[in-house]
Amino acid sequence: MTAFGMGPQVRQGSPGKAVLAGIGVAVAGSLVWGLIAYLTKYQLSVMALAIGAAVGTVVLRVNGRNRHPGLAVASAVLSVFGCALGSLVAEILVLLSHGIPASVIMANLNLVLRVYPKAVGGLGFLFWILAALYGYRIAMGAPVWRRGYGRRPAPQAGGCGPPPAPPPAPAGGGPAPAGGATPRARP
Repeated sequence: MTAFGMGPQVRQGSPGKAVLAGIGVAVAGSLVWGLIAYLTKYQLSVMALAIGAAVGTVVLRVNGRNRHPGLAVASAVLSVFGCALGSLVAEILVLLSHGIPASVIMANLNLVLRVYPKAVGGLGFLFWILAALYGYRIAMGAPVWRRGYGRRPAPQAGGCGPPPAPPPAPAGGGPAPAGGATPRARP
């Protein structure tokens, strides 16, 4: 910062706090997802997008809106972690509703994890990938969807040739008047 508050200001952020906040949002989002899946009896894969967007937003804001590729990758990984944990919470809640005690579920967690990929399904994994994309892009400060992303403006008349030649010098041989105006002849 320069004197009297002039000049560029750097926002201070903490990458460690940003990752911890991302973990908190991923865990909270997974619990909400598991509860919604249990209550509705549907594994709503759209919740993955919400978790990815929430994790990316929190990581970006806690880091002072400073873009950092490492934090963006961490945001993508945390988004997938939140999605996986949300699906697992939903499966455990379903098993609890069938009268299986929590101690038996935890003792036989390997059996639960064996059927876990089948319970998530291909579409679920696709939404996990999209959640990682959302988390990454938002943590990098980019909008998730932008109209015309990657498009370039159409070439103007004349195509892609060399730039046009400068206008010719005035007939009087002297420098051209400022503003592009031409001198008028006196009567």
